Amino acid sequence: MINIERRTNFVRVVKPGMREDLLALAKRGAPEARERLIQDYTPFILAIAAKVSGRYIRLGEDEEGSIGLLAFNEAIDAYNDAKGNSFLKFCELVIRRRLLDFYRHEQKRQQEIPATVLGGEEEEADGQILDRLQENLVAASEEELERREEILALKARLAEYGINFREVARSCPRHRDARLRAIKVAKEIAQTPAWLAALAERKSLPLTEIARKVGVSRKTLERQRKYILAVLIVLCGDFPHLKEYFREAQ
Repeated sequence: MINIERRTNFVRVVKPGMREDLLALAKRGAPEARERLIQDYTPFILAIAAKVSGRYIRLGEDEEGSIGLLAFNEAIDAYNDAKGNSFLKFCELVIRRRLLDFYRHEQKRQQEIPATVLGGEEEEADGQILDRLQENLVAASEEELERREEILALKARLAEYGINFREVARSCPRHRDARLRAIKVAKEIAQTPAWLAALAERKSLPLTEIARKVGVSRKTLERQRKYILAVLIVLCGDFPHLKEYFREAQ
């Protein structure tokens, strides 16, 4: 039997249990499952962003599209099915809140926050706004705003190398030990001026030379290249909040 979910002019065909399985895998750290969820629900995310902003949203052109994707990714981690709330309703509220944060943060647009952003808050009884966004999400602090700004800046830097977040996710090692080794490789590159100079000049890393120095096969480095490059950009750039994610690999 096939279930049909209809949300904000978005129709999705979902096999029973498929989304739940992908969600469980994504929450356990499987990048392929997370990527599949984001890819499958991108039309849903854009539909919510369009509903909130009151205009058509183009992915890659409108900031609201990027913010919606980040909010959906955030919702994957924060969602708790034990509370019995709808995952998509929860995602919609997170996207709405993050877009409201965005509009409030934009100085030039403080007086023109789309009225559609504010809609729906009166429905407090709706799971008490889904148990106050699962009790894991709070009103955006200055630190949260700075972190999202760093993510957007990282997206722009990756684009200089023709890379996007989905490709970084695919390149990310599945197992923790392999991921820690990749981070250590990025740290080794960050401490080697000649390799950084080669990257700046040619927009590519000297993988053969790096493989000899760090003791990791070139094939492995090539497979993890986009992830390593993303980590390297964070380590060498002004990304204080994102750097915290890589402290475990000392």
